[in-house]
Amino acid sequence: MRQAKKVLTVPSNGQISIGKQWAGREVMVEVVDDNQIVITSGTFIPANQATFYTKDAQTQLDQFNKWSEKTPAKKSDLNQLRKRLGRKD
Repeated sequence: MRQAKKVLTVPSNGQISIGKQWAGREVMVEVVDDNQIVITSGTFIPANQATFYTKDAQTQLDQFNKWSEKTPAKKSDLNQLRKRLGRKD
């Protein structure tokens, strides 16, 4: 639903209210230039998780999913694994 444009005056503290319907939502404020800002609502990825949302990460996940569909699970022999790792415990 698109509504009419709203003109706001920014007070001296620099804060404006965009309305209660936006309360609790994440928004991105993009400064386009000295005369324009764009406010976009959405879900944003934290910087420390961005690596998981790259094309490379998606490709690796897709490859793993294909491999896991073709490769049946099998029971692990822990004693054999210990021997391969050179452990006695």
